[in-house]
Amino acid sequence: MGSPEGLNPYAATVGPGGGAAAGAAPAPAQPRWPGDPAYAATAPPPTNDEFEAAHAAQQAAARQSAPPAPAPAPQQPARVTPQPGTDPEQVDPNAPRALAGFLVSYEGNELGVFFPIHQGQNLVGRKGAAPGLHIELEHGTTSSRHAMLLASARPGRLKVEDLGSTNGTFVGDLMLERGKKRELKDGDVVRFGGYVTIVKLV
Repeated sequence: MGSPEGLNPYAATVGPGGGAAAGAAPAPAQPRWPGDPAYAATAPPPTNDEFEAAHAAQQAAARQSAPPAPAPAPQQPARVTPQPGTDPEQVDPNAPRALAGFLVSYEGNELGVFFPIHQGQNLVGRKGAAPGLHIELEHGTTSSRHAMLLASARPGRLKVEDLGSTNGTFVGDLMLERGKKRELKDGDVVRFGGYVTIVKLV
């Protein structure tokens, strides 16, 4: 048995050519997605603010993913070769009395005492026994004019000369000959008779 429209039971919805019949409702449009070229073609262009925000986000992501820069290697300070300084015997008599070092002693004083040594000549003797003493040692074995210290400053250099003392001048265990000068180093032990001192140069 056939339908009133003939042998095609779908004649009400399908036209003779296989398409929708006249007067039928159109099929709904397929949604467009952001990845679809057709969507990109119709999307509005980004504003300047949106473009700058996206660019800043890309730069921030690149900085976070980049490896940290290596720390700069520390610079080594230039080495300065110390100069030997002026020979104490060659110091000008009119040179300023700059500080060249000290004599430090613990003789009779547990806290220690010190005597400044200035550039030029420094006469060492027993306290109150002779005029013109620069370093006065309060000890009975020290002669009135016991020894002479010759000094130069910046950097400090020092020589010692015995002036014919009764009990001698010693550097360590070595007794000096009268009139013979000997250069001293920082930390040398110098004994004027029985009075022991330690040399400190500056």
